[in-house]
Formats: sequence, structure tokens, C-alpha cells
Amino acid sequence: MSIDELTRKIIDQAKNRTHEERLQLLQEANILDSEGKLDRNFFRLKENLKNEHANPNQA
Repeated sequence: MSIDELTRKIIDQAKNRTHEERLQLLQEANILDSEGKLDRNFFRLKENLKNEHANPNQA
């Protein structure tokens, strides 16, 4: 299957998904947690990242 065919297939599948199916996919991919919020293991607030870079010796 070519990249073009695969891309078309994925786009067509996405058009028919319900909101609940999208949420389930995002949870299975560990993007959202069980409450529907961004998974903190992978996403952090920009303020936390700025503080980390400001003090690289912080454990």
C-alpha cells in the first residue's frame, strides 16, 4: 500500500469516528488520561519546563 493510499484510508476512517471513539483512541495512545485530561506523564505546563531550564542542577 502506498503512502497516498494509506493517508486516504486514515482520513476516511477519521471522518466517521464519533467523539467517544476519538477520546478512546487518545486514551489508548496515552495522550489523555481516564478523566479526559492531558496525561501528565507526557505533557507538562510551559511554566514547569521554563523553571527546569532556568535551573539545570535541580533534581
